[in-house]
Amino acid sequence: MKTGEKSTFKKTTMTTLAITALCSATAMAHDIGHEHEHVEDGWNSDAGFVSDVDIEAKLWNPRGKSEEEIGIRAEYLAKFFDLGRTAEERAADADIKSRYADAIVINSLMPSGIGIQGVGPEKFEEAADHNHDNGISLMSVTVYAFVGVHDVSFQDTLDRTDAAIEELGLVKAQTVDDIRQTKADGKLAVIYNAQGGDFTIEDMSKVQWAKDSGIEVMNFTYNNDNALAGGGQNTENNGATELGIEFIKRMNDANIIVDCSHSSDQACIDAAKYSTKPVIASHSGTKAVYDHGRNLSDEAATAIADSGGVICAAGVGLFLNAEGEATMEALAKHVNYVGELVGREHTCYGSDYSYMYKAFLNSFIDVVDKYPPEKGFAAPTQNSGGRDIWGIARVLEDQYGWSEDDIRGFLGENLMRVYEANWN
Repeated sequence: MKTGEKSTFKKTTMTTLAITALCSATAMAHDIGHEHEHVEDGWNSDAGFVSDVDIEAKLWNPRGKSEEEIGIRAEYLAKFFDLGRTAEERAADADIKSRYADAIVINSLMPSGIGIQGVGPEKFEEAADHNHDNGISLMSVTVYAFVGVHDVSFQDTLDRTDAAIEELGLVKAQTVDDIRQTKADGKLAVIYNAQGGDFTIEDMSKVQWAKDSGIEVMNFTYNNDNALAGGGQNTENNGATELGIEFIKRMNDANIIVDCSHSSDQACIDAAKYSTKPVIASHSGTKAVYDHGRNLSDEAATAIADSGGVICAAGVGLFLNAEGEATMEALAKHVNYVGELVGREHTCYGSDYSYMYKAFLNSFIDVVDKYPPEKGFAAPTQNSGGRDIWGIARVLEDQYGWSEDDIRGFLGENLMRVYEANWN
């Protein structure tokens, strides 16, 4: 193709995209489902201006857009993902990693089960190596979130992830003794989590099946209300339903830890109220530091702590601040706030780091019931990984004066206490 032809092609393509975007504004204008006010080229929402035209806007409406437009948006957003820290900044973690080399270190949320969000065996291996090589003792691997999240069946995800764990010489832990022994043996321990409980709604016996399949931590719902509890994106803040209370009881009986990240504040409060064992928020920040639907109110955080549970800060910049920056200072601010509010023994960390972020965006940007731009989703964001727990710990020591016991708790012992209380 000649230079002039390339120019004409580019102009034609962009014109086509612009026309498609403008047409979609009319088609989708009253099908948003969130409070908004229409203005030129988009609308104002709780999270700010959502553009229906500019693919590089902070917030962009994917409804009615073409695959090409979705791809361009995914490419744009993926550029920001790993910009939170430089290699030099991570190298400065060497001293604290050395001083706590014997510590149990837990990454409480890794969305990396095989068949989840495009993750294949090679990416699972990369995630495992990345965590283990950086001193992580245990990673909690997501094997379910919501209907449609799998590239294969739910059972296939379990089977393929089991097979990868065996092939890579990892250890599927069932007790805290397993975790400590695996650490002593120089290996990486793994447990499974489910970020939603939709698959149990029609058949509560699936709770015990989940436990038998290796799921040790489970949530009610992923962002939206379901038959079990309210989701974090619903401003009505609905709590646990009668079926949700039965779900809690079944999880207690099966020794599965009740998780309420992605659920509403009231669902967290109800989880703590009805559970006979400590509950957790496996990857959530605090609304007092940054008001986002994925973060917890003080009341919810206090309820979790009062149950004996923990609140694990998430590595997603989107939940940390308006800029979407996942700096160690930003993360430590959320962690320290929880420590000041309810006690440092109730803190921990879950990276929520996707090893297939661009593929995830391509598949899920337009799943607006789970990721509505009106609530701040699918905006440019950085994400810290499992290895960045050391940078957070360093800031907690240097800027907030956390003691050795505080740091060891944050790194993993606080979660180990909760695991012990639930699994035995």
